[in-house]
Amino acid sequence: MITDLRSLPEGEQFDADIAIIGAGAAGMTMARRLSGTRLKVLVLESGGNGLDTAVQDLHAGSQSGLPYFPLHESRYRMLGGSTYRWGSRSAPFQPVDLGPRPWLGLDGWPIDRATLDPHYARVPELLRLISPFDNEDVPWDRFAVTPHGFDDALLRYHGFQFGKNLLFGEVFGNELKAAENVTVLLNATVTGIRATERGDHVDRLDLSTLDGRRHVATARRYVLATGGIENARLLLLSDDVSPAGLGNGHDHVGRYFMEHPTASAGTVASPDPQALHDVFSPGLLSGRLVEVCLTPSRALMEQRAILNANAATRLDVGEDPTQALREILWNMRSRRIPMNLGWYRRNAWLGQRVRTILRRPWSIPANAIRHALGRPKRFSIRSVRLELRGEQMPNPDSRVTLGPERDALGQRRAHLHWALGETDWRTMKVMAETVDAELQRLGLGRLDPAPWIAGDAPAWPDDLVGGHHHMGTTRMSDRPEDGVVDSDLKCHGIDNLWIAGSSVFPTASHVNPTMTVLALSLRLADHLEAAA
Repeated sequence: MITDLRSLPEGEQFDADIAIIGAGAAGMTMARRLSGTRLKVLVLESGGNGLDTAVQDLHAGSQSGLPYFPLHESRYRMLGGSTYRWGSRSAPFQPVDLGPRPWLGLDGWPIDRATLDPHYARVPELLRLISPFDNEDVPWDRFAVTPHGFDDALLRYHGFQFGKNLLFGEVFGNELKAAENVTVLLNATVTGIRATERGDHVDRLDLSTLDGRRHVATARRYVLATGGIENARLLLLSDDVSPAGLGNGHDHVGRYFMEHPTASAGTVASPDPQALHDVFSPGLLSGRLVEVCLTPSRALMEQRAILNANAATRLDVGEDPTQALREILWNMRSRRIPMNLGWYRRNAWLGQRVRTILRRPWSIPANAIRHALGRPKRFSIRSVRLELRGEQMPNPDSRVTLGPERDALGQRRAHLHWALGETDWRTMKVMAETVDAELQRLGLGRLDPAPWIAGDAPAWPDDLVGGHHHMGTTRMSDRPEDGVVDSDLKCHGIDNLWIAGSSVFPTASHVNPTMTVLALSLRLADHLEAAA
């Protein structure tokens, strides 16, 4: 059942076996997994079926440190959450990502890759991925390109699939609506997680609609699944019993905010830029888009004391009419234009893509045919950029706190301080230098490095961005002194509160968090059902 809380009289009380706060990728995955069980499940979603500007403003916040996306543009409050702005770019974390890395002083996750593997195997059904697909062993025989012979003692190929089930609200909303044991309340913002006097047990949730009507929800077990920034914010706001915030006895809530810093390392001058780029964008696999990148070998990571990362060639969108059309259609589908971006003549983003299409419109059907035949797209390529995406070192000073401003419900807004360190920069520099050396050895080209990567001291470029990947702010740990949740994602010291999503990641890998968020969500749902 799906109900809009605004349609109910004030003062309603809701009771369930499990209350899930947030109906994004993690929350909907858990609710779908628990549908049809004997458990009564309540899902609380701050938004509605579509994007509402007033509700979305609850995500707004302040920033310091490195420039970052406006917070209200980085996550969506609606059924399906931020699946309305993702591409479901999917790959599992590599074993090295979860294990100890003594060369960096990282202890690793409390769980290993073998623990996650059975749950990773269940994710393709959710996203309609091709399974099995080993992202560390790209199926080159199924593509019409031949990989270049990079030295695998230094660099490894790594593949990503893009799923077809992108918009969870549309794909799975009807399933939850029909589930007899699941109730989804829309426009139900949780304004507080209220604990008993000792702070070790959640007693109730305070709910509010945007027009100020108050309600209460109770459950035997609670799951917080509102994203890496809002998970931390809501715990910090819930300070009536614990002044530092719920679950924050060791001052870890909000700390260790991690992203995937992404920037251009420079331009590659190549005798055949098309052939070079084809390897990184090989085409479709049974209708699923596949991208390829290079990652450092474990030996290189150890030798150079670096994190994980990836490198791939990229084109300027002005050279690719097919990509320009794809971006326009995707933004329309995800309800971001024209509502948010305006009209062609007034909007540079949209105008650039329209002009790109109009310059070579005939290439779009030609490339569609090539893709259908499993061949890479063709462009009028003059050069390619080398794009780097790094893993971020866990940093306690990179964090989410509460800012002084308040939202429409009177709640203090989030403040994000994004901070990167020397290890993050050195990882990117080593990747650029290693790829450049291999390109030259193979006669594939030479990197003209960007100034920020060419020097000897850490620097970050103006075009540095993240991936809208908010990780680490309620990190997983064996000991309460080291994190916020245990290996089963239960809050240390609180007997009935669990946290889902990428905020529990102790480290970030170089890959999108999609598959790992979903695998952990399925594992948590299994655990809660078994413990009922």
